[in-house]
Amino acid sequence: MQQSFYVCLLCSLGISILFLSPNLYNDFINWDDPAYILHNPLIKDLSFDGIQRLFTTKEVVSTYAPLVLFSWAIDYAIGGLHPFMYHFTNLCIHLIVVSLVYYLVWLISKRIEIAFLTAVLFGVHPMHIEAVAWISARKDLLYTLFFMAGLISYYYYLHKTNLNQKRFYYILCFCCFILSLLSKGTAVIFPLILFTFDYLYKRNDYLKLILDKIPFFMLSAIFFYIAIVGQATGGAMNDRQFISLIDSFAVGFYGYATYLVKVIIPFNLSIYHPYPNALGSTLPWYYYAATIPVLMVFFGTLFYTKKKRLIGFGIAFFFISLIPVIQVLPFGSAVTAERYTYLPYFGLLLLLTYGLSFLLQRFVTLKRSICILIGIYILTLGLRSFFYSKTFKNAATLWSNVISLYPNDFLAYMNRSNHYINNQQYTLALKDLNKGISINSTYFWLYYNRGLTYHKLQQRELALNDYTTAIHYEKSYTSSYLNRGIIYNELNAYAKAIADFNTVIRLEPKNYKAYYNRALNLIALKQYQAAISDLTLLINADFMPVQTRLKRGEVFATIGKTTQALHDFDSVIHLNPKIASVYTQKGILLFDAGLYIEAEKSFDKAVQLDTTQVEAYINLGIIYMNTQRMNEALRAFDTAQQLMPKNHLIYYNRALLFRLMNLPQKALKELDSCLSIVPDFIPAQQDKTQLLIAMQSDD
Repeated sequence: MQQSFYVCLLCSLGISILFLSPNLYNDFINWDDPAYILHNPLIKDLSFDGIQRLFTTKEVVSTYAPLVLFSWAIDYAIGGLHPFMYHFTNLCIHLIVVSLVYYLVWLISKRIEIAFLTAVLFGVHPMHIEAVAWISARKDLLYTLFFMAGLISYYYYLHKTNLNQKRFYYILCFCCFILSLLSKGTAVIFPLILFTFDYLYKRNDYLKLILDKIPFFMLSAIFFYIAIVGQATGGAMNDRQFISLIDSFAVGFYGYATYLVKVIIPFNLSIYHPYPNALGSTLPWYYYAATIPVLMVFFGTLFYTKKKRLIGFGIAFFFISLIPVIQVLPFGSAVTAERYTYLPYFGLLLLLTYGLSFLLQRFVTLKRSICILIGIYILTLGLRSFFYSKTFKNAATLWSNVISLYPNDFLAYMNRSNHYINNQQYTLALKDLNKGISINSTYFWLYYNRGLTYHKLQQRELALNDYTTAIHYEKSYTSSYLNRGIIYNELNAYAKAIADFNTVIRLEPKNYKAYYNRALNLIALKQYQAAISDLTLLINADFMPVQTRLKRGEVFATIGKTTQALHDFDSVIHLNPKIASVYTQKGILLFDAGLYIEAEKSFDKAVQLDTTQVEAYINLGIIYMNTQRMNEALRAFDTAQQLMPKNHLIYYNRALLFRLMNLPQKALKELDSCLSIVPDFIPAQQDKTQLLIAMQSDD
């Protein structure tokens, strides 16, 4: 018995691994993964303070899920930003959940074959692929893991007679509930699910079973408030508003009906299922009609539960666990989501397995045929999952699948364009963005993305038009102003650029990119004090500390504040001692201050780090010339001339060198070369006149 128990468990896990293995080779996708992982500094710090921040940050992408962030932080510590580690962890968590499903069903049924079949169906069901394949959907995996562990603990709490054991399992159940809540707020329905176990096992001490749940309900209330605040803060509740309460419930019934059908026939699999109607318009008729089959299932269950409590348990588990995500209160822009079924399908799959077991017992003569059909069904589900997993390969394959199902959904084209932009496939991006705009001509993000694409293609006027249109439709989106300001800067329209950066700062006072870009434009307009003010603010905020200190040092050098400039350049060198240009600029200041030995050291360091530092070679040549190292000076000027043959100062300084070496003909030739590049360079004109007079006097 024990051996067969573990053999069946291992087989269910092996089957799950077989059909879900393509997920290990998928990439990150551009649907929450960037915000949760790629660009999330919280997961990149596993120090004590970093872990504290994981649990004290109120929301990330409208969600409070610190335990999930912690799991990603561990992935990052092990594998950096390589997607394999994150997918491997997702698959491992799924396998643990499958194991818990197997064990819980065995506890309920005491039949290995039912536990095995339920676990296999749960493990390979195509509706569960989204939760496994999408790294950002780890919330569903992790909260379900602790949810199932809590249910197993509650089972033992109900069945143990020893008071100490009952207390232990009650506390363990409560701890699992906390961990589930810290993984996803959807776990708030846990105490309601506990009532389904009370019902299944015919608990009739009503006062006791209600008192048992009070701590759970209190915790649910707290996390329900946290979830609502997080969703509202992150803007997830702004994406959809229904025109009536009837519409709101119609969407809920449609969701239930869809999930009921897809547990048997998982069709139209997609990471995104958009609403079929525009905001403010009436839903299609079949949304209202979905009420009928759902109510039939509900009342049919009430009838059959008089004889079979398991039916009531399974259906109640399904309906209750979907309550937080059934979109009666709209979160996000999707009408249904497959990952929402990850936990709820436990109840339906348990009933399905019992139904198959009943058929095997009822039709003994057809047992072989029924087993073959069950095997074919599982194989069909597994293969569907295997190939559907591959659509999560990257954002292009993912959104292409959505487009194949919903060819008139503008959001899918926009998201696929994001992938094309990031991969420099600008022609494909423009094609998608033009299509998206033809579907929805008022969605600002489409224009923003197209502006970004035109910008990458150096088509600045087209980019400006699109950024301006994006601003027209959404006046609070700061990136549109920021990027338009950058284009104005490139077009030397500095005042317009500054106006846009001012708007960004007004809307988003801690947008440090806007301060930095404003500083660059202020420098172009020679408003140096204002630029220094912006750069100082950035330095105090520790934003791009190397670039901001370097830029402020350059401004100080421009306005003659040598001490402050040298201080900034020294700070840059301390932060990053491998930037050649800062040594060149520092050397120029030291040279101008008459500190030739220190200047020479700085220029030497510059050319050691970067052999293309023309200014460093020119200044080294001057220093060598002034210290009578003529051959070294000539080599320095020659190197500079090879690097930048059109730099008139090289020829001018080489002319000075040849004069010191008493080579007037060569000096004259260098002055002619200098003037051929810059004819009105007065020092060269004066030196040439003096040289010609001197040469005539010698004659």
